[in-house]
Amino acid sequence: MKNIGYLKGFRQDESIDFQKRELKKAGCSIIFKDIVSSSKELRSGFVTLLDRLEMGDRVVVYNFAKLGSSLSQLVDHVVAIQDRGAHLYFVEESIETTMMMSFSDIFQVLKQGKVSIDQERTAPGRQGAKVRGLLGGRPEKITDRQTQEIKRLYKEDIPIKSICERLKISRPTLYKYLKR
Repeated sequence: MKNIGYLKGFRQDESIDFQKRELKKAGCSIIFKDIVSSSKELRSGFVTLLDRLEMGDRVVVYNFAKLGSSLSQLVDHVVAIQDRGAHLYFVEESIETTMMMSFSDIFQVLKQGKVSIDQERTAPGRQGAKVRGLLGGRPEKITDRQTQEIKRLYKEDIPIKSICERLKISRPTLYKYLKR
């Protein structure tokens, strides 16, 4: 029985090095890797891994998202590995496919796999937006100039209701901007 590692990344970055360290800690002497940019790309490293698998081998993957870019791809890859008589170990989730699991445990594992996959698929977009100076979330309703006006009017003892009507905002919004 051999421990064979598999890692996947979107580009050569620190997550690849981190995964490699974790797989080596888990006892992997052979590690296959794929650098991909979409779920549709052929994963030559994974295909080579499947070709080299022998009965009883253990495939070690850092987490669910590294094995599949979608839930169906994850399931397909797990089945392909198990069809060759090997089993899987996911480092981050501490799950080994040789463990006995209840029906609800299996669905919990699938749910966690879906969450991991979603997080990995959206991470490059969030990083790109951050580099471009874009922040996530709802846009601010009030500009900095309007915030200054709210504070000025409040200090002049203008009634809250009048300020809200003038700026077309609710009382909670007004108080939110007064705290800033």
